[in-house]
Amino acid sequence: MIKLSNIILILFFVVFVSNCNFTRFEQKKFFCKSNKLDIELIDILETRSIKKSYLTIKGKEYLATINNINNNEILLVFNDIDIKINLKNNEISATNNENIFFLQCEESNFNI
Repeated sequence: MIKLSNIILILFFVVFVSNCNFTRFEQKKFFCKSNKLDIELIDILETRSIKKSYLTIKGKEYLATINNINNNEILLVFNDIDIKINLKNNEISATNNENIFFLQCEESNFNI
């Protein structure tokens, strides 16, 4: 029979491993409907050491700066456009010259 201490050890190991994040690469894409800022795609690439974001505007891809990225939101800056992506409710807002635009985008995720 298996001893009680072995069962506890196995349960502890299973809980420990299930809480670990083994993701090495993550890509989030937001395909946006037509909008006044002409943003077609927001592409965010994240590894343990590299975080990059790209905006596709009128068919051209531009590098955007990531100001903050966490489990709740992503904050991006490109020229005079500040973009806030709320990951909890999938709301994307962009601020440009004191104007606020709400973008309707469809999210796609890829993890390795």
